[in-house]
Amino acid sequence: MTPQSEGIQPDNDAKGQAVISLDTLNKRIQDEMIALVMLAAEVQIALGPALTEAKSLSPAVQRSLQALDRLHQTLDDLQRVLGHLATQSGSSTVPIKPLDEVIRLRHLAHKLFDNIDAPFALSEDDSGDVAWF
Repeated sequence: MTPQSEGIQPDNDAKGQAVISLDTLNKRIQDEMIALVMLAAEVQIALGPALTEAKSLSPAVQRSLQALDRLHQTLDDLQRVLGHLATQSGSSTVPIKPLDEVIRLRHLAHKLFDNIDAPFALSEDDSGDVAWF
């Protein structure tokens, strides 16, 4: 994924380096976090029927399930922080190239570098593989 992908019109700083505004960066990361919050909620919902069939759960399993709930709540909090930062960033910018080199999540890279403003939705078509646990 390159920062010059279709649809993006990056700004350049004084050195001619492609940059993205912090408000846009924070908003796009927030959108990705929202998708993860929804995914965590879906996992919790999917586990519900399986848990009702379980006769008893060990303390370790109960802690793991609580960890899933904590993950969901933490992701939700983080996406709210990013939304707040998006409104506070002003005209500050960050270089795109270093971001392009460190982000490994393909969907987040698309979100940051393809100028897509709709929240990402997971689908099996994206990878060609069936999305099993």
